[in-house]
Amino acid sequence: MPQTLPDLAAFSLEELVAYTGELSDDALAELMGGPDRSTLLDEYFGRIARQAIPEKIKGQDAVVHFHITERPDGGVDHYEMVVRDGACAISKHVVESAKVTVTLDGVRFIKLISGKADPTKWFLTRKLKISGDMIFGGKVMSWFDIPTP
Repeated sequence: MPQTLPDLAAFSLEELVAYTGELSDDALAELMGGPDRSTLLDEYFGRIARQAIPEKIKGQDAVVHFHITERPDGGVDHYEMVVRDGACAISKHVVESAKVTVTLDGVRFIKLISGKADPTKWFLTRKLKISGDMIFGGKVMSWFDIPTP
């Protein structure tokens, strides 16, 4: 039976992380290969922006691009995160030059963001690609309060 998403808007961030963290790789691959891919990615990226820790992003001026590969049509989903003036905004419209670009497939993105992966191992095995200022890129996720299951 095809994997379908529940109403994610009804989930707290902790529930969303727990839900996706419990999915098997096959179930995640099915979601990332189907019509719910954009819904799940948009939900996560929207929530990331709201989880910025004010004291950590204060004074930051950074643009990070995320390229989520292996879309069903062979394309890539692009997200741009702009941290500026103590605020974080995420858009699907990439317009600014990035300080760092993160590239990985949809299944790996969900596993990474839900705390079910080792980003260092994936980086070393080229399953996670970071271009630009890699030292800066390693710090970015520490600016956000993302729960783990």
